Amino acid sequence: MGRKPSGSETGPVSDAARSGPLRYRRVVGLGLCVVDHLYVVERLHWTETRLRYTEHCVSSGGMTGTALAQAARLGCDAHVLSAVGDDDGGRLVSRSLRAAGVKTGRLVRSRDLPTTIAVVLVARRGGGRRFLVPDRRALERRAPDFDLKLIDARTLLLVDGHFPAQALRAVERARAMGGAVVGDFARLGPEIRALLPFVDYPVVPLEFAEAYGAGDPRRALHRLRERYGGTPVVTQGARGGLYWHEGRIRRFRVHRVKVRDTTGAGDVFHGALAAGLCAGRDLPAALDLAARAAALNCTALGATGRLMTREEMG
Repeated sequence: MGRKPSGSETGPVSDAARSGPLRYRRVVGLGLCVVDHLYVVERLHWTETRLRYTEHCVSSGGMTGTALAQAARLGCDAHVLSAVGDDDGGRLVSRSLRAAGVKTGRLVRSRDLPTTIAVVLVARRGGGRRFLVPDRRALERRAPDFDLKLIDARTLLLVDGHFPAQALRAVERARAMGGAVVGDFARLGPEIRALLPFVDYPVVPLEFAEAYGAGDPRRALHRLRERYGGTPVVTQGARGGLYWHEGRIRRFRVHRVKVRDTTGAGDVFHGALAAGLCAGRDLPAALDLAARAAALNCTALGATGRLMTREEMG
């Protein structure tokens, strides 16, 4: 049995117990920052030996990097804890994050660790995509220690399961200091199981939920809640999503748009969710904001092709 969040058997402090217009002072993200090489192809067909592309772009990406860019665009004081290479890719990541408003003073630029390159294939119709990424496990174990001093009672911490040993220290500190944690977890493994007892808002995709709940995302929500506490959320793409709220499962709706590229939609969702929580919105309102931001980002090419602005928050 996983450990329950300290001081509570029922997860994070209820929305009604929070007061003041700003719930958290800053958003700190610990996780993946990469360079995306994105190619638009006619279709994703793996039986063909040659795929022709019609467009190509290079941009900063990664689960945490993209989430922080969205949070910063929505007015958050956003800080990144990650490691990239002291190379052209690392400089692109750093420059792009700063342009979005993210504080990069704690982004490690290492001569020993190359910046990760992700190849993204996007279908011209429908925006579906496939990723080609390197095995980062050895690289992340070699990363120098990150500076965790920013994490305090007024911090909302984002983790994505990368740099797992450092992420565990960060979530433990957040819990000890009285901050809150949003987790972006694509699949369940031993590293994620270690993090989950310290995560207030675990957000998982449908694939994770179906595997964890024997095909039933509602069962997955119940299991996550019972085992780890917190307020779990399941995203379901074009169907919106499900979440635990006030003792029952509720649904948030999707916002319809003309989809060009779904790359980064989930990461933008996490960044906008963090921004909504920081601004003092209750969970349903923060999830609706996140769904709107994710949909908006699907209308343009690239992980940060169309970030929501503060003026568009509503």
